[in-house]
Order: sequence, then C-alpha cells, then structure tokens
Amino acid sequence: MKIAILNIGDELLIGQVVNSNAAGMGRRLTAAGMSVGEVCTVGDDATAIEESLQRLLQRHDAVLMTGGLGPTKDDITKTVLCRFFNSELIEDESVYRNIRRIFAARGYAMSETNRRQAWVPRCCTVLNNEWGTAPGMWFETKEGKTVVSLPGVPYEMELLMDTAVVPRLRSHFGTDCILIKNVLVQGIGESFLSDRIEPWELDLPGNIKLAYLPMAGMVKLRLTARGRHEKPLRAQLDEAVKALYTMAGDYIAGEDCETLQELVSQVFTKAGVTLATAESCTGGMLAAQLTALPGASAYFRGGAVAYSNEAKETLLGVRHATLEAHGAVSEETAREMAEGVRQRLGADFGAATTGIAGPGGGSREKPVGTVWVALASAQGTETRLLHYGDRRLQTIDRTCNQLYADLVRMARKVSTLQ
Repeated sequence: MKIAILNIGDELLIGQVVNSNAAGMGRRLTAAGMSVGEVCTVGDDATAIEESLQRLLQRHDAVLMTGGLGPTKDDITKTVLCRFFNSELIEDESVYRNIRRIFAARGYAMSETNRRQAWVPRCCTVLNNEWGTAPGMWFETKEGKTVVSLPGVPYEMELLMDTAVVPRLRSHFGTDCILIKNVLVQGIGESFLSDRIEPWELDLPGNIKLAYLPMAGMVKLRLTARGRHEKPLRAQLDEAVKALYTMAGDYIAGEDCETLQELVSQVFTKAGVTLATAESCTGGMLAAQLTALPGASAYFRGGAVAYSNEAKETLLGVRHATLEAHGAVSEETAREMAEGVRQRLGADFGAATTGIAGPGGGSREKPVGTVWVALASAQGTETRLLHYGDRRLQTIDRTCNQLYADLVRMARKVSTLQ
C-alpha cells in the first residue's frame, strides 16, 4: 500500500518549526511495511488543504494528516474535513470526558473554547488521545481509501501512530515485510565508494534497494528489503551485506546504527571499557553527542572543554613548555591532552581534539581547518592530522566522526586482546 503524509501549518512553511512529524511518521510506516509515496506541507489555508487532500487521494491508498486541530481560529482542519466528507460537527462525549480529565489533572478551568475541541465530524471514528485535548480522527472514503487526521504536537502524534493508526492500517490493508539495514562507512568519499562497490550494487536483487546518505566525514548505506516473509528476507539481506564486506570492508565502521556515536556506545559498552574526552576545537560536541544517548554512564567517565591554553594546563596537565614550543594546535599538545584526561579521570581511553575550526585564526603553517586528534590508551597514544577547510561546523562534525571511527577500531582491538 502507498501512503501520503500531509503536514499542515504556516509555521512549517516559514521555517519557524522543523517538520519532525514527517520523519517520525515515515519511520513508523516504513517499519510496518508501508510505502510513503509523498510528503506534502501546506499552510493553514482551507483551499490548499482540500486541494492537496484531493490530489493525494488520487494516487495513494491513505493520507495521514497532522496539524490544525487546536482550539484557536487558525486551526481549521476539522472544518475542512467536514466539508470534504459532506458531514457536520458534533460533540463527542468520550473526547469531552478526556478534555475534562486533562484540565482537572492540571488544576485548570476549562473554557468554552477548549470544549470545542470535543467537536468532531459525525462521519469519523475518534482515536482517543490520552496525552492531549485534540483527538485523532479516522475517515473512510466511498472508494475505500483512508484519511487520518492527527494532532501536530509530535509526542501526541507519535502516541496515536503507535497505538492506533499503524495497527489499524496493517489490519485494514495488510502489508509486506520491510527490513532496513544501515551500514556506516568512514574514510572514503561517496563517489569513490560508489565506484568501488558498483559491481556489488548492480548485482543486488530487485527487491533490495540501496541509498547513499552522505554525512560529515562518513557515508551511511541504507539497504531496504521488501518481501512477504521475514525469515528468507533477512537471510537475503544478510547475504548482501556479507558480499559488501568483500569490496569495502576496510571502510565499514559498523552496522545497525544511525550514527557513529551510537556505534561507539554499543562497542564500548560491550567491550566493558571506559572513555574520557578533552576537547578544544570541538567545544564539547563529543561529550554532548555521546551523553545524549541512553546508557552513556556505562562507559563515559567525563570530559573537559579546554579552550584556552590556561585551561589545557590546569585541567589536563598539558605542559607550558609544550604550548610555548609547539602551540595549542599541534601533535604534541593533542597527545598530552588525551593522556592527561585519561589519567585524571581514570578511563581506559582518552580522546582529544585541538584545531582551527575557522573561519579565521589560521596561518601559513597552520591554515584554517587544521585539526590534531589523539587517542590514548594503555597500549600507547595515536595521533592524526586532519585538514577540513574553512567551514566551522563541518570541521567540528567531521572531526567528531573521525574520532568515533578511531575509537570503535581501538576498542574492538582491545576487546580481542582481553
């Protein structure tokens, strides 16, 4: 079955709010074996909503909408749907009870404006929203197609997708099995990778689709396999990934993760080793990204953002003589930063970054984009010189991804020695 997503709201068009609902809905639908054929965004305009809904229904089995269900005058989705389905608004007692429950729990008095959220088109099936006052609504067309209207608040939409919409769609239409495999590749550019694995790509079965998703300093290969039965489909996908290793194994950092920091978390936790970070040019990005993932306390000991020379000396024990002789952006300083944070926080690994992220601050000897990274462990300290150009945020992202890949490699090496 093919599904279209229709997200409603002026705030989405002007960039005031990022349309995270489309991504969240797409992930859930794909995981359930449904194909998303189109994502459409329109403003709070009745004509635009109705015309988009009409067009999308001509090409899809179902249209899932979000937004425009609030209590204010600019929330017009229910009115548009009433006209579209030639229905009328009525007060739904179950929705009214839910609104009263929510207001009572918060200690607020309910106004007549809030009560109007209990009005729904007579022809719809109400989907109860336990986390909010705007209900979901399920409609069926005369042609056997489905329209679902959901709140625009992301966590309310997600609740209804998980508990009501996806189960109902699967029961109503029946679905294929869809399996997705992510392979993280680091150390080779997208075009070079494509040339390298072209014979493998051309040999993929017709039911397995490959997508290249380039990011800062890495490429994520996403393989999507579709079939009727999970077991043979999974075996087919595993065989395809196994063949990929014969052509690009030296560059594959890992599998089944969206990001390299997720891979770091998995590998370090499994290996039972710990990490501490010392950051200058990345400004705490390493620590922030790693601790944003659940379970980080199992391996992450802590970190220091040592931006100034004084901080490098005080917090990490970098020698003043090293900074005087070689400067903050140098192999020697990166080495002492990694070794210092490892020793002071009692970690198995110490990771350090120091560089010139730009756009200013460079010199002839050390141009903008020059970065030194270091990884210290009981086996010694490795350093790496990187050159990333004058785009500040890209330099920071690529530095982090390079370190993540190196950390995964070192942690795996240590675990094989244990």
